[in-house]
Amino acid sequence: MKIEFLAEGSKNCPLIRLYEFDQGAALRLKELVSALAARTATSTSLHKQPWIEAIDDCKLELRLAIRDQGVIQVGPLRFEFVLSSEGWTDVDFLLDPFCDGKPSSGFQWLSDRGKISLLISSNGKW
Repeated sequence: MKIEFLAEGSKNCPLIRLYEFDQGAALRLKELVSALAARTATSTSLHKQPWIEAIDDCKLELRLAIRDQGVIQVGPLRFEFVLSSEGWTDVDFLLDPFCDGKPSSGFQWLSDRGKISLLISSNGKW
């Protein structure tokens, strides 16, 4: 799975996209999100996962919080995706189509809260 920040190039920018992945990577992402939703984890560095390829050294921390804040830029190419337990539960549900084993060429906005959106797309397009 690749992670990339796109500052411009589309009316949807700025955005972070997760793309070019298989079912296994989608399932691993869902496991991380499920742990945040269940409050068994409070944060995880997505870019440090061995199955993630960070384009241009893009860094994304997934973090549990009291309220949903969406994606926040905390430095050059450093971002935090901050949601409540309920927000992570919603993201968990949105990941289901990418985990069911059926070929997917679709995409899903995981967050459009705040200035930076988060997109998951099997082929990188939306």
